[in-house]
Amino acid sequence: MIMNEDKGRITAEKKNSDSRNYSNPEPLNTSHIGKSVTITLVNGRIEAGKLKSLGAYMLSIVMPNGRELIIQKGAIVTVSIL
Repeated sequence: MIMNEDKGRITAEKKNSDSRNYSNPEPLNTSHIGKSVTITLVNGRIEAGKLKSLGAYMLSIVMPNGRELIIQKGAIVTVSIL
């Protein structure tokens, strides 16, 4: 977004370029709930389980041992949907 100042007014214009995020071709969404996922965290740890719920800032998975793990989205590097 580009801000332009026109005679004391500030207006916003969209860039004329393609603003798609190619680093994340398939965003995680509610249609993935119940599917198996593998999550790589910032600290290098890898967690696997079934996606239970998805929020704006966190997601939760049910691990193979039956425990629920809540992960903050800021701590995630990659998510692979199996």
